[in-house]
Amino acid sequence: MVKRTRKKGGVVVTVEEFLSLERPKGDLILRVGREEVSVTSLDRIYWPDEKLTKFDLLSYYLHIADYIMPFLKDRPAILQRYPRGIKAPMFFQQDLESAPEFIKTAKLINQEGRQLEYGVYSTTASLLHFVNLGTIEQHPWHSTVKKLDKPDWIAIDLDPKSAPWENVLQVSLVVKEVADEIGLQAFPKTSGSSGIHIYVPLKPTNEYDKVAEFARLFASEVAGRASQIATVERTIAKRKSTQVYVDWMQNARGKSLASVFTARAKPKATVSMPLTWKQIEKGIKIQDFTIVNVPQLLKKSDSWKDFFEKRQTLKLK
Repeated sequence: MVKRTRKKGGVVVTVEEFLSLERPKGDLILRVGREEVSVTSLDRIYWPDEKLTKFDLLSYYLHIADYIMPFLKDRPAILQRYPRGIKAPMFFQQDLESAPEFIKTAKLINQEGRQLEYGVYSTTASLLHFVNLGTIEQHPWHSTVKKLDKPDWIAIDLDPKSAPWENVLQVSLVVKEVADEIGLQAFPKTSGSSGIHIYVPLKPTNEYDKVAEFARLFASEVAGRASQIATVERTIAKRKSTQVYVDWMQNARGKSLASVFTARAKPKATVSMPLTWKQIEKGIKIQDFTIVNVPQLLKKSDSWKDFFEKRQTLKLK
């Protein structure tokens, strides 16, 4: 059972007041809608080389909350906590031991068969609570708590390892080619780390195992069409240095990829940024998108704005 905690006394600020602060230190209580979130150690350095702090990260998520929350809401959270920043040890947390009263939880069985109390993204306040714990990156499930066994997207992870970046872009276009041929609309984004993620929005009508099998066949077709630069071989030693790994294996119950719009615990404070296919064709770089510039870029365009309106039905046997 999760121990419910009450917020301690302290200075309460609104979102507007919080965002207007200059180099805040210490702790505050942030009022977000009807909820109050304790935010602590605001001056702690999270990205030492860039001199970006926990306050900078919280501010980023406040700025982009309306964009990211549709991709988090009602999904269990896999917490990767970096309480001392990106150059200090990280640890995973799936089982919540304590949480404020406004944090929703769900009792779920993990892949090892253990029953765990997962935190669930519900509101911007819930997101900020997880961020305050040091959860720089947001890793939601591929399904919501309402339909836990039925994912509402397919995720393909193009992982370059030692392959040239140009090959990642080229394999992305092969993914689009295959998707177009079978009548599926696919959405690309930078991983924010080293590769490209491509999502296919789905109506949640199929179980995970069936969706994963479809993803395997899809990835195999992509690799077969571009065998010099793409592979589904899991063993790194068996891959050519030019080959991008077309990873379909994250499409399993309890698995997760870094969410679109999430900050990454990587140098430059990069962001997993939604892209258009024209951007892929012209060429972009991971480092083009950071927590510093993304809020302004999103005011100009959001290439995933109609993602959930494009949910498609996979007719699988």
